[in-house]
Amino acid sequence: MNDFFFGPGVVLMALFVAAGYTIYTFIKASHLERMAKIEKGIDTNAPSNNSRYLELKLGMLMVGIAFGLLLAYLLEKALKIDEVVFYPSFMLLFGGISLIASFFWAKKLQKNK
Repeated sequence: MNDFFFGPGVVLMALFVAAGYTIYTFIKASHLERMAKIEKGIDTNAPSNNSRYLELKLGMLMVGIAFGLLLAYLLEKALKIDEVVFYPSFMLLFGGISLIASFFWAKKLQKNK
């Protein structure tokens, strides 16, 4: 029993506490934002600017991660190098590149609108 508490038990408890505090902070911030909008007379049901083009951003992120995985697989097979380095780095690299591209694409769509 003591081995569990002083080993993975502490980590699990810290994880649950951190997750609970994060959820609480998110809900509280959302409530405060909604109250501020009501005080200023802004429609609270209107979609925020943050959710605009969310589908574009998520879609491009998934394509970037998939492209990174594919390229890492091809390089691993071609160069016979350990995959531990390629997969996470290429996923993050191409996921980030796709998010930057989606930002500029959304900016261009807003300008055309």
